[in-house]
Amino acid sequence: MEYKDLLMFIKDGIKFVQNFSGIIDKSTPHLYLTALPFSPSNSVLAKSLIERFAGIAQVAVGQQDDWPRNQQVFQGHTFSVNTVAFSPDGRHIVSGSGDKTIRLWDAQTGVQVGNPLQGHTNLVFSVAFSPDGRHIVSGSFDMTIRLWDAQTGVQVGNPLQGHTNFVNSVAFSPDGRHIVSGSADGTI
Repeated sequence: MEYKDLLMFIKDGIKFVQNFSGIIDKSTPHLYLTALPFSPSNSVLAKSLIERFAGIAQVAVGQQDDWPRNQQVFQGHTFSVNTVAFSPDGRHIVSGSGDKTIRLWDAQTGVQVGNPLQGHTNLVFSVAFSPDGRHIVSGSFDMTIRLWDAQTGVQVGNPLQGHTNFVNSVAFSPDGRHIVSGSADGTI
């Protein structure tokens, strides 16, 4: 196998695992029952393996030619993910969860960047990046708003308080100088 062909085989194998790891993880036989038959028709890996399994199910109509573009599954939160936002440059994603944490992810690889941002004492409902991407703001069921340094993950200052019910929405002003929040207490 030539270098170019080997590289294509490896890249296709990575996409195969990214798309079907959840199924295969639950039941290895699904590699043959689900993953191979539902692989795109142009999958080099699937083409090389499916020939070895005569009688395996095949997609008769509607099989995709290529892998879907959205293939990343970001895993790390231990409870529901309630909110996500892209950084202004599109390189990172921030997520807030019912596990009371905020996590920063590499948007290209799906790998968590640094440790979870911890400080909220209840569910995180809303997150947003500042326009310059240097800060993250979060709102929580604990009725607080917190500001974080996006590079270090360190909380900036003390929690902002004032709402009398959970904070379900936060945002930065376009110039990044102000934060706005919405709450279940009916106030902004």
